[in-house]
Amino acid sequence: MGVKARVTVTLILIALGIFQAVSGIILFLAPKGPRSGRFEVFGVTKYTWNEYHKYVGLIIIVVAVLHFILNWRMFVNELKVFTRSKKS
Repeated sequence: MGVKARVTVTLILIALGIFQAVSGIILFLAPKGPRSGRFEVFGVTKYTWNEYHKYVGLIIIVVAVLHFILNWRMFVNELKVFTRSKKS
């Protein structure tokens, strides 16, 4: 796959990460306890935010693995540079 695929997967991963962070903050700040599932932010209930957060997290794992596979050669090359000992 080419550069377009790698860039697209990277941008999707960034967008999903931003959504995950925002939904995590919303869930962190949402009230706890009985009947708190009715709490709404942007017209979406706490329960639904929790579902979005859970499933987007799973999608992030899949996209991150795809990202790793698409960038495998770059990762190996960077690892070689990083582990190469300096010759004096």
